[in-house]
Amino acid sequence: MLYILFGILGVLAALLLIAVIRTFAIKAPAPASCATEITPEELSLCAEKLGAMVRVPTVSRREDEDLSDFARYQEELKRLFPLVHQSLNKTVLNGTLLYHWGGKDPTKKPILLMGHQDVVPASDEGWSVPAYSGRVVDGNLYGRGALDCKSTMFVELEAVEELLAEGFTPPCDMYLEYSINEETGGDGAASAVRYLKEKGIQLALVIDEGGAVIDKAVEGMDRPYAVIGIMEKGYMDVKITARGKGGHSSTPPRNTPAARLFAFANEIERRRPFKKALLPEVKEMFARMAPSFSFPLRLVLGNLWLFQPLVMVLMPKVSPFGEAVMATTCCFTMMRGSDAANVIPKEPYLVANLRTSVQQDCEASLAVLRKYADKYDLELEVLMQRDASPVSNIHSKEYAYLTECIAKQFPDAGIAPFVIMGGTDCRHFHALTENALRFCPTRMTSAQSASCHAVDENVTVSTLAEGVRFFKMFLKGYE
Repeated sequence: MLYILFGILGVLAALLLIAVIRTFAIKAPAPASCATEITPEELSLCAEKLGAMVRVPTVSRREDEDLSDFARYQEELKRLFPLVHQSLNKTVLNGTLLYHWGGKDPTKKPILLMGHQDVVPASDEGWSVPAYSGRVVDGNLYGRGALDCKSTMFVELEAVEELLAEGFTPPCDMYLEYSINEETGGDGAASAVRYLKEKGIQLALVIDEGGAVIDKAVEGMDRPYAVIGIMEKGYMDVKITARGKGGHSSTPPRNTPAARLFAFANEIERRRPFKKALLPEVKEMFARMAPSFSFPLRLVLGNLWLFQPLVMVLMPKVSPFGEAVMATTCCFTMMRGSDAANVIPKEPYLVANLRTSVQQDCEASLAVLRKYADKYDLELEVLMQRDASPVSNIHSKEYAYLTECIAKQFPDAGIAPFVIMGGTDCRHFHALTENALRFCPTRMTSAQSASCHAVDENVTVSTLAEGVRFFKMFLKGYE
């Protein structure tokens, strides 16, 4: 028995030594600098055009609501990008814009760049400048939609505008698509997908918002990272109701409806009962990011062949992000009890928001909740649901070409695939391509990323020029 124990310890020591040696070998190269400077003319153009776009308050709408703000916005786009509107064929689908640019070889699968016109509401309260001012302060342009997602629209449209001025024709057909209700999960992008399907069009590649070049994509990195969204998690809202007798709170019985709800929520919060898994693409994300961490994290994330069981146990406990990339998450967001402080509620309820994983879809995640709900005699009602998107192919030539262009434009940044926790219109386009990728070629700080949907949403003007340059390079070199 002693020999067996020593043998096991010897094997473990050897494996650990191999991991340590490998860790020293996976250091990232020193970050390169971006030598090309942005000209004053580029800065002025970017500020003028995006500022004009932000100043039209295109708050998300359904197709059957008043779209006058979107009509005004689309007139402004005609003024800002005249060559796009003279040269490309434009189709308007209940407010959603779809542009078609004919390429040299119409037999090749087209590519599609996309974003959305709509923004979430904003008042001026708490803002440093008016919420729809489009004003530049210290090199940053402020306003609702400055990041999400009019900056994406701008860099795509401006790149096409400048290429048209140069007489460029793309190698294949190209589309631009911008919906009016991405923020509310509306049907705009889906209507564009149906339109393309009816014409028998399959796409080689789709690029949407979702990823960017972020200074701290994950805490502890030594450089910015260009993260490419390759999938997005599912979404489900579930109402959990406890039924029972009401009454006066002065003589409360045991196990009231509210107490059962709280016990249920506490057990879900404590147990974290959803299935955990490391998808191959998530392993690739960790492998790509590992070289930019300090030695301890580099040792663990760079050697998942050895440390995967440890990562799966510990990471969800120490990092909300770590848990979210591995499993369905559940957050209790709304609740209702009685209308008076001294009345026992008869039918209190909670609403849980779940972001479902690829390995445990909405139906399977609901089954987990139901197991615990039955224990506390609770009722479940699904208010809304959609499963996680398919996972895009990180081994395709289109993905490889995108990363090649990112490396050229942003040589100081690392590059990694990424799991999108929220939702984008891009998920609809998985029906037309295996390469539905989420990346906007603009830099942002962690604070700027957090300003999306919040006060003082802003984008750095110089990075808009980088984004325009990126798409011009991307389209010129695409084959």
